[in-house]
Amino acid sequence: MTKHASPQSGFSLAETLVALFILALISSAGASLLIGATGAGKQIREREAEARQLDIAQRLIRQDIASLSVRANQPADEIAPAANLIGEAPRGETPFLTFVRGGWINPAQVEPRSTLQAVSYALRDGNLIREATLRPDPTRGTPVASRVLLEGDRSIELEYVRGGQRSTFWEGRASQAQGILPELIEMEITFENNTSLAISALTGGR
Repeated sequence: MTKHASPQSGFSLAETLVALFILALISSAGASLLIGATGAGKQIREREAEARQLDIAQRLIRQDIASLSVRANQPADEIAPAANLIGEAPRGETPFLTFVRGGWINPAQVEPRSTLQAVSYALRDGNLIREATLRPDPTRGTPVASRVLLEGDRSIELEYVRGGQRSTFWEGRASQAQGILPELIEMEITFENNTSLAISALTGGR
């Protein structure tokens, strides 16, 4: 005896197309949500990285300024006169801020060095770079630790405050009283996106 298919079994072509259309809509919506969540997560991670970089940079700059030493150092070129602090607005790629700082941690005196080191800051290719030598009077062969603190910098302005007087330039040469340091140093960094970071720190000369 031959069995005939029931007219109620299976789906019609129209029903199948409708189901596929609905499935496509759901898949598209799900993909959009997933892409949006992934993009948001990436932006959050980027913002966190930027905030962390800003925090580390300004903390290190403040620590350097707070640890300023009156001790003068002789630059590695052995031509420029000894100085304890020289600073002005960046001009080219040469360091715009150079000084000697103390308080360089040496736990248990493991390394044969003092707690002093020569430090300089430079603005190169839009990057704020900190350079530190292993001794306060470096020679041409003295190792230099270079670190990019901030990226995308457009300009940097400096102000030095002492006795209520402000100046955009400071030069503490060996021929002058080496005990004279500014009481406060203010640094304003303007980024390429027109945002800015202001840093004010008391110095070892306060």
